[in-house]
Order: sequence, then structure tokens, then C-alpha cells
Amino acid sequence: MAEEKEVIYGKLVEYVERFVRDPQRMRRLEDEVAYHLFVWTRGGLERGIKCFDEAAGPLERLLGGKRLFCYDEWEGLRLAVTQVFRLGRLKLLVLTAFKKGARVAWPPRKA
Repeated sequence: MAEEKEVIYGKLVEYVERFVRDPQRMRRLEDEVAYHLFVWTRGGLERGIKCFDEAAGPLERLLGGKRLFCYDEWEGLRLAVTQVFRLGRLKLLVLTAFKKGARVAWPPRKA
């Protein structure tokens, strides 16, 4: 199990190295259904991904912020990709790779 986790996090880091411009730092988190990699960046995402929803509260809109919910399939991983914008620029990217057997509606779509 620990070996599978390291392989998946390795693929997530490889995704960041290939497709994220100017990543700054990364943190990881695991829960019951997925592995998450948080990536702070000053650049953007250099890969076309499919987006299905967007959210922004009143204060976020005022400050040029929003959250864009997308998904991608890469190297056998089903990835949920959440992009967090502040002042009109991508600041945080959250990559979520789902564990085998996780009950996930794929492809995701707006509820």
C-alpha cells in the first residue's frame, strides 16, 4: 500500500514538472478516497484540460479570484484538477488522484 502511494505521488510530481510553469512548493495529503498534491505556483498550467464548473464568492470576485474545477486523465490516473486564482493569476493548483475502488462519477460534471 505504501509503495502504491509513493508511485502515485511520483506521477503527480512528474505531472507538475511537465505541465506547471514555475511551481514554488508542494504539499501532499491523503484521505480515504484520494491522494492530493497542493502546488503553489507563480505560473500557469501548460496543458489543455476539461473544465466543468467555476465558483467565486462576492469577495473573491472583487479581488479577481475564482476556483476553476477541471479534470484530466494522464498516465493511467484520473485527476481532478482545482485551480485557485487570486488577482487574476493562478496561485494554487490542487491535483487529486483517486484510489482504486473509489466510487467517483467519471467524467465529472456540474451537479
